[in-house]
Amino acid sequence: MSLPATLRGLILALAVAPAFARAAPADALPPIQFNGTVAGDELYNLLKADPQFANLSKELIGCPIVLRVTHSFALTSGGKASAFGSAIWAGGTLGLLPVVTNNDLVITYDLVVNGTVLATHAYQRNFTRAVNIWANDTTYGLGKDGLAWAKGTVAEFSAAVANDPKFASLAAEYAFYFGAQPQ
Repeated sequence: MSLPATLRGLILALAVAPAFARAAPADALPPIQFNGTVAGDELYNLLKADPQFANLSKELIGCPIVLRVTHSFALTSGGKASAFGSAIWAGGTLGLLPVVTNNDLVITYDLVVNGTVLATHAYQRNFTRAVNIWANDTTYGLGKDGLAWAKGTVAEFSAAVANDPKFASLAAEYAFYFGAQPQ
């Protein structure tokens, strides 16, 4: 008889559970590996400060439960025209004029269990930026406003997780098979 995929993954998680024998809040989620594509350290630190993500770690390679944070840019129709026109002007002036972009920034939080997406929360906002092609960007290509907004999505995501029945059922199933989180 074959075990369901979720049960197999949770049994595999038992191997990583001893690494998290430290005290964790009762409402903490089980051990979760963090993967992020944008502002990874900033978003990770903000999530880690939330008590429900006390067991979040970047070092749980092979953990069957993964929180994947990705970003994408969706060009608006006006954004395509402005980017093309300003790119021509910037190239013609050898970078003296900035490139103007108008994109919808989408930050997506996926909870993946054994390779299957269990829950997805996506946040989207439009940003217009003027970018000097010679400048050193320390905001991961998001701009100051975009980075501040991306950090703000962590609070929205944490609130959504607290009310999401899929996260609650995952924590309950983990507790059923492996016991409650250590106090």
